[in-house]
Amino acid sequence: MRIFIGVLSAVIILTGATLTVLALWDIKPIEWSIIWRSGATIAIACITFLIMWLVKVLFFKKDPFNPSKGK
Repeated sequence: MRIFIGVLSAVIILTGATLTVLALWDIKPIEWSIIWRSGATIAIACITFLIMWLVKVLFFKKDPFNPSKGK
């Protein structure tokens, strides 16, 4: 639950920062559709990063579930 709240908070913060930068540069007025698309884009990027990290841990580490093995 703590990880979910952390990821959700990160998505909200990154979305807000992105929209603030866009508003500062007068690129486009802030609308709800932009907020949803920005949030979805950041969420997809975070989920992709999480999946790639999981693949790395599961398949490219020697033995991720027994770190003391071999010592």
